[in-house]
Amino acid sequence: MRLRGPAGQPIPDYIAEVAADLFYRDGIHAVGVDRVANTAGLTKRTLYRHFRSKDDLIAASLRRAPRVKFPDAGGPTERIIGAFDMLEHFLNGTKYRGCPYIIFTAELTEPGHPARRLIEKLLAKRRRWFHDRAAEAGLHNPEEVAEQLDVLFDGAAASGAKRGDIVAVRAAKGLVRMVLASAAPSRDRARVAPRALSHRSCERRSYEKLT
Repeated sequence: MRLRGPAGQPIPDYIAEVAADLFYRDGIHAVGVDRVANTAGLTKRTLYRHFRSKDDLIAASLRRAPRVKFPDAGGPTERIIGAFDMLEHFLNGTKYRGCPYIIFTAELTEPGHPARRLIEKLLAKRRRWFHDRAAEAGLHNPEEVAEQLDVLFDGAAASGAKRGDIVAVRAAKGLVRMVLASAAPSRDRARVAPRALSHRSCERRSYEKLT
């Protein structure tokens, strides 16, 4: 019985990685457990030894699906703009497939599904990240700013995936600067909206993973 995946990872991690790639690329309903097991080179019995159901496998795979990396260095408003720079980079890198949270939610209609609950937690963590950066920048009403930024982020991700381009993300960055400027103390409004980073700059920066 295999105990490790091809990269030396535990078998449950390997199965979840294979499932994440298949679910993200082809869709949850289009990919059955048999296909996941066959792609992983395992028996279905082995898969079910580690995951009690397909629902549990979907939740585990979500943690390994592609996602946007958020900057963990720089000033707070620079990091906010940097998150949208990295969304642009992400859409390019995934060939505009889009945000796994949006993709999985669209297919999982049951509110109590374990993956839906996980998505709610991950989205709350993303809003908290925006809130904390807004608070660090001294912006007025960071809770509202965080909601506005999160709406722009989700909308840009969804639009980029549907249109297959980054026009919406770039438009969203202009709106982000407006949100930051309008929430900034009057003395700081000229400096709270830094210019966007180039892709080369994005690749050189350090990031944090919102999981």
